[in-house]
Amino acid sequence: MTACETSPFTVRTERSGTRFVATCQGEMDMTTCDVFFAAVLPGIVDTTTDRVAIDLADVTFLSAGGLRTLLLLLCAAHHNGKSFTVHHTQPQVRRVLDLFGFTTFKAGLVWETTMSPPSPHH
Repeated sequence: MTACETSPFTVRTERSGTRFVATCQGEMDMTTCDVFFAAVLPGIVDTTTDRVAIDLADVTFLSAGGLRTLLLLLCAAHHNGKSFTVHHTQPQVRRVLDLFGFTTFKAGLVWETTMSPPSPHH
């Protein structure tokens, strides 16, 4: 388990077969995003996993920084050929995700337009 000393936020991770699950608890804001990112990234780059799931059932607040971190992890998962899902969101967290279009976000499209090298024009 990973925890931040200055905030009541924790991330518990586990691997089960080819699935990596991160269960979060507390407030996901600018003070906890690094903890969250550092806990989930190993599951994304692990060659033995093919699915990454984020359980937000016990997340009570999601800031713009938390949303940005989710988007970065979603793009990293896509780049590494992994599925990426977010589960069990509380209504206030789901509202933030919906308002910013996270539920319809297309990682592949964003990855191709922002991270791929430009193609030469002839």
